[in-house]
Amino acid sequence: MSNKDNLCLCTSPQPQNGETWCNDNMCICGLPTKNDFELNKIYNENCLDTMKRIKDNTIDLVVTSPPYNKGFWSKNRNLNNGFKTKSRRIDYGVFDDNLKPEVYEEQQKKVIKECLRILKPSGSLFYNHIDILHEHNTIHPKYVYDFPIKQIIIWNRKNTPKLDISYFYPIHEYIFWIKKTKDAKPFYNRKNSPINKSIWNINPETNNTHPAPFPIEIVKNCILTTTKENDIVYDSYMGSGTTAKAATELNRNYIGSEINKDYIDKHIKEENNIKKQKRLF
Repeated sequence: MSNKDNLCLCTSPQPQNGETWCNDNMCICGLPTKNDFELNKIYNENCLDTMKRIKDNTIDLVVTSPPYNKGFWSKNRNLNNGFKTKSRRIDYGVFDDNLKPEVYEEQQKKVIKECLRILKPSGSLFYNHIDILHEHNTIHPKYVYDFPIKQIIIWNRKNTPKLDISYFYPIHEYIFWIKKTKDAKPFYNRKNSPINKSIWNINPETNNTHPAPFPIEIVKNCILTTTKENDIVYDSYMGSGTTAKAATELNRNYIGSEINKDYIDKHIKEENNIKKQKRLF
């Protein structure tokens, strides 16, 4: 049955076989005609699969930090350069962070493109990434400049696990503030910001079983400045659930994607414990 109230705005040609443009959930172009997800849930799947079920212009904020593909650079190094130039490899469990650079770049561009599709015109995407320091060269995530960047924020970690003695200590990471379109004007209220400068001095998260946890202070700063209560926050690489935790504490809704079920189970257990503690008081 067609659902004319939920037609997507695609430009697919009119079918010639008598079929309708859209059914109850999906248009012939492959985009959803209505949202098919639950709020305040982390989906155990690839983020592209989750976003397929989210309609255009639905999400108020995306905050995410993808795997950096360090596994590739750690594996593909010149042994003659010695241990001191070895890149630190992160073990994500079910995911092997070891893609060819061109494959990784195209994957990340697809993810960013989908994040912007589901983002509202007034929404923001905060995308965390780094420079890879590899055998006396720097590999910068240049693909982000294919998208409209509002601002580049520097996360000053204050320390680093990288032991390479051929570089200055790399204690910073990037948070790219990306907007939906070139002409978009994201909602922003600097008065709500605990950190209102473009350099965020925040220590890395250490009390976390995830191999590369995201400090909750970063997520909260993004949420407080670019959303309102009851807005929807999405994280395409939810990990241990930091974005979900921050959203809940700040009275926002969340949706997340995470391929490692162990991290989701740990988050649910932690969330249930918090609810029990609240009921006791």
